[in-house]
Amino acid sequence: MQSNGAPLPEVREISKIIDAIRDYAVTSAGACHEEHLTDIYHAPSLSSWDAWMWFELLQDWELSGFLVSDAEKAIKLVKSLQSCLLWYG
Repeated sequence: MQSNGAPLPEVREISKIIDAIRDYAVTSAGACHEEHLTDIYHAPSLSSWDAWMWFELLQDWELSGFLVSDAEKAIKLVKSLQSCLLWYG
């Protein structure tokens, strides 16, 4: 897997992404509990999200574009965000 040279977002931007993932997970897990009356949360696969889905969450096209890029750093970040989503959920 080759890196396309896309720079990793700054720490404050990554923090913004983590906050958005946390808020999404809490809301999504709560809705899942209410709809299915279960404590099991089935988190979506963030690696399958497209730029529009990321933009809806982040309201930032640059971050959205980075997260769907094939840059090695983006792929690692999305995998880490998936762990955050599962943990918060």
